Amino acid sequence: MYRSYADDKDEELGHGTHVGAIIVGNRAPDGKSEESGVANGIAPAAKLAFIDISSTAGQLSPPNDNEVLSTGRVTRDRSSPAAHIHSMSWGSKNVFYYNNAARMFDNFMFANDDFLAVVAAGNEGLNDKETSVGAPGNAKNVLSVGASHSFGDDLEQSQLGPSYVADFSSRGPTSDGRICPDVVAPGKYILSAAARPNNPGACDPRNGDIPEPSGDTDGLYSQAGSSMSAPLVAGSAALIRQYFEEGWHGDGAKGSESPMSPSGALVKAVLINGAQADLIGVDNGRKGITEVKPYDNNQGFGRVSLVDSVYIKGKTDVSLKYWDLETLFDGDAAKTYQVRINKSRGCDADVLSVTLAWIEEGSAPGCTKCLLNDLDLYITEDGRESVRYHPNGRSIKDDVNNVERVVIDGVNDGSEFT
Repeated sequence: MYRSYADDKDEELGHGTHVGAIIVGNRAPDGKSEESGVANGIAPAAKLAFIDISSTAGQLSPPNDNEVLSTGRVTRDRSSPAAHIHSMSWGSKNVFYYNNAARMFDNFMFANDDFLAVVAAGNEGLNDKETSVGAPGNAKNVLSVGASHSFGDDLEQSQLGPSYVADFSSRGPTSDGRICPDVVAPGKYILSAAARPNNPGACDPRNGDIPEPSGDTDGLYSQAGSSMSAPLVAGSAALIRQYFEEGWHGDGAKGSESPMSPSGALVKAVLINGAQADLIGVDNGRKGITEVKPYDNNQGFGRVSLVDSVYIKGKTDVSLKYWDLETLFDGDAAKTYQVRINKSRGCDADVLSVTLAWIEEGSAPGCTKCLLNDLDLYITEDGRESVRYHPNGRSIKDDVNNVERVVIDGVNDGSEFT
């Protein structure tokens, strides 16, 4: 689906074409017959609804936020929502506080619990600039994405590699102290489609000459930015939705469980729960390396890793247990859930990762404490209340974030966690 708004034209090496193809790109020289190419998208079988908000002069002219987020939401027969994930690779460049746009995004997700907005954190992090994630990437309910380095041929010779955060990636915390970005994903550099409005049918170079990082050849273009990281995560979110909708969440095989439509909060939680906070540092080039650690302002909950997020028989080494759309009212007693470590199927992983994510209404613009509903996650082992594992690297409860994660290393077979 394509909706013209600012105009109905593409521009040479257009931004929207590049980021859209990172999600669903698939080579099709005749525009119809798809085949594998060198820059396929992460979810090439997904469907894309696209709203054109930029003129050929490069000026952004978006409609109101609700209209943007509603792109592709209504099916032709109006029977159900069609687009469940929104990928946003644009935003405010110098608005680093919780503003009305952040509030609108939060309210939209609160009103549509199937929906997840994936938003680029921005590229304002040079010189380790804190609180540089622009709105609405600093909203509470969205999945905010920073940029890490890529791998192999997508790296410049001077780059240190995939275990590093890109120097430009915007940093947290938000103005009210929340963890931001939530996750990071490769964004320096990413090879994807090149818009060629005057050369329709441009595709992979016929001579096999793949462009270098930041270069372009025929129908391919390499760019860097959190604008590239966000669609990678949006495509990953689409695969997580497919995982539940096709019933893989039983024993790791398609159809092993009844299909379900996951909430946006569950998709967000699964991606955060599997994120790997093992990056080495921020690669600042000649200025050296900035140290990073889990839950910090640079990598948030870590780098997205699908193989650490869901169980697929014969492919991944994780076990997934989930609860979705749970209800809790003010004044209710604590809800408890049990997980028993079971290594009988040959699983040798020794890490337990638990994530709680909830969606809430938008806050007042300019809020200095934006959290409205203070839920608290803590974990005990084998019924021992004397030792509690608290979330987000803290030794006490978290009263700031609406995502809380506990990671416990060295778990033993048979141990029960509550």
